[in-house]
Amino acid sequence: MSGALSGLQGMDGGAWQRLCMQVLHREHKEKLVPVPDTSDGDAGLEAYTHCGLAYQCYSPREPLAVQQRYKKHRDKMTEDVGKFIDNQAKLKAMLGTIKIRRWILLVPVSDSKDINVHCTNQTTRLRQAQLSYADPDAFVMVQTLEHYQISYDAVVNSRLAQLHLPPLHDPDFSTVEAALVGVMHRKLSKVPKLARLERRGRYVKRLLSSLLGGREQRDYIRDHYPELDGELEQLLNDLEERLDGEFILSDDPPERMLLRVMGDAEERVRRALPSIRDAHARAISEAQIADWLMRCPLDFDEPEATNAA
Repeated sequence: MSGALSGLQGMDGGAWQRLCMQVLHREHKEKLVPVPDTSDGDAGLEAYTHCGLAYQCYSPREPLAVQQRYKKHRDKMTEDVGKFIDNQAKLKAMLGTIKIRRWILLVPVSDSKDINVHCTNQTTRLRQAQLSYADPDAFVMVQTLEHYQISYDAVVNSRLAQLHLPPLHDPDFSTVEAALVGVMHRKLSKVPKLARLERRGRYVKRLLSSLLGGREQRDYIRDHYPELDGELEQLLNDLEERLDGEFILSDDPPERMLLRVMGDAEERVRRALPSIRDAHARAISEAQIADWLMRCPLDFDEPEATNAA
């Protein structure tokens, strides 16, 4: 899966369907016909095109091992191809003269060769049904949005260009556990310029403000821009892995390491969300730093000499 699509895995089913429909609209334009999911079901497809492509969107709850994911895909495909076969009266009326050439299960990631075997079995099943609205040589297949990369990029770039986040609110510090604040104080006391309690307290307050404000921003992005949040999550997770590997071996003094990690975090926020405002980028990156300080991925060696707190 390409880097641009790596954040899609595990996307909520409703968000995945909305994203897929946006991409398919961009891909097929007026040739795409959405199928409303009414109380009597969608008859095994969520959209089709005038040229004979039928789509069903599916995003299983992650994390899953490869074989577990395959089984989820297999069962969903079996169920919905069955609906596509069984709902003949409904689909005849809906499709009219259109002959479906490809029945496509659209998923965030497909990483098992076993699903290709299942596609072959379901293709045989579909052809044997001899449906009036399906081409005799129709295929059942699984695809990801990598098959629609240009349209996907256009959708994401459009959303980036109109990224609007709510304003940052005054933080409620009482929602942060005192013990976690103590962990942050202990670690930051190793930074020489923060050795004095008064100065360190002001810096901790700033990080806590960013932590609470950044959490609100991330929640909003997750709810309204899930594909962008997935990319941001992956970039920050990668940086956290570097903290456990590369940074732990660094000979940099604590203040230089802190500045370096903060710079890397903000750069990754801006890479995932290029049109984000400066205050929001800073809040989200500092929120991540505060989280790492409290959860322990980020720590510093004791300096050779420190001032008294």
